[in-house]
Amino acid sequence: MLENQALEEKNNTDTLQADKKAKIKKIALIVAAVFVLGIIIIPRIWDKFHKKESICLNNQTEIYEKYKDAVVLVKHTYALEISIKGSEPFQITVDDSSFEEKTISGTGFFVSDDGKIVTNHHVAEPWKYTEPKTDDFSELKDHIAAILPDSIDKKDYRTYLESHWNDYYNDEEGMGEEDASEEDASVATTTAVANVDSTNVNSEVNDLISDNQSEEKAVTSQIVYTNLDDIKIVAKTVEISVALHGSKDDWLQCKVYKIADGDEVDVAVLQLKSETLPASVTNIIDMDNAIKDDASIKPGTNAILIGYPMGMQLANTRRGIKVQVYEGQINKESDGVSVQYNVTSTHGASGSPVFNQCGQLIAVNYAGYDEAQGYNFGIVAKHAMALIN
Repeated sequence: MLENQALEEKNNTDTLQADKKAKIKKIALIVAAVFVLGIIIIPRIWDKFHKKESICLNNQTEIYEKYKDAVVLVKHTYALEISIKGSEPFQITVDDSSFEEKTISGTGFFVSDDGKIVTNHHVAEPWKYTEPKTDDFSELKDHIAAILPDSIDKKDYRTYLESHWNDYYNDEEGMGEEDASEEDASVATTTAVANVDSTNVNSEVNDLISDNQSEEKAVTSQIVYTNLDDIKIVAKTVEISVALHGSKDDWLQCKVYKIADGDEVDVAVLQLKSETLPASVTNIIDMDNAIKDDASIKPGTNAILIGYPMGMQLANTRRGIKVQVYEGQINKESDGVSVQYNVTSTHGASGSPVFNQCGQLIAVNYAGYDEAQGYNFGIVAKHAMALIN
């Protein structure tokens, strides 16, 4: 009987412990579920009840005053780099404009406290938008393959190409001159011995010329030139920098942060290398307040652009760099990627923010016609928002 009682007590203890473990497990699952839901739901509730109130600005002057310091002048210098058989990329200085450093200007605007700047893809990677497209650089590769012997050491690529670059043209021109010289020599020799047995003399001269040409071809044929597939040419950034409204030739270094996929959406994000917003920028352009629904951007509504058309040519003043403001109207409904407006714009204004009458971002300026003003286009704001979020 005592044994039965002890067994019963043990069973009761085991049952209580099992119930306790089950309760603990249940509580742990509930806590975990609440934690997960909290991570998902609480931020949304917080955003809903603590969302910054959108204030509608009254006119383009107010929009300009609020955002002028957030809009920057972008300067991008780039050049071509060569790599042969996996060598370290290098630049060359030759009499060919393709290898000269090129600088373009554009516009951008701050959108975050860590120095992120929205602009155009063609400002971040200008070489991809040149006309005609030159991404393969096939003519330059042909040029290199025709003059660079395969035996040249990697460390000598740069100096050899720079000192022999014009051989490519000299060889083409020299062939015709050499042939003409040989023909003239043949005529001169024939004339000089015209009073003797010309048949034998001409035969000897022709044999000599033939031997010399064969020897030259034999020497040339021994040179193995670099294979085209071993030559890589790419465009690389030398420097991207931005200048602030009111500054005097003070440039802040940048890096490319993110670029939209494909060529259709011409938007990119730069970031200051310091990853710190300049102290003079008190108002960044609020992407949360931008117009997400581009279908709501109707023709006839105001469009206000703040930017740097013509780059330094218009921006530079006696009191430093100054941004400009232009106003017009939306001319055509958005097609999901871009919207058209008649705001005055030209090169240099690429990447400028375009606002509605309340000061909400509606587009990022990217294209127009220099020949005829009033036909300009911007990438709708939602595509820039996608890169930031």
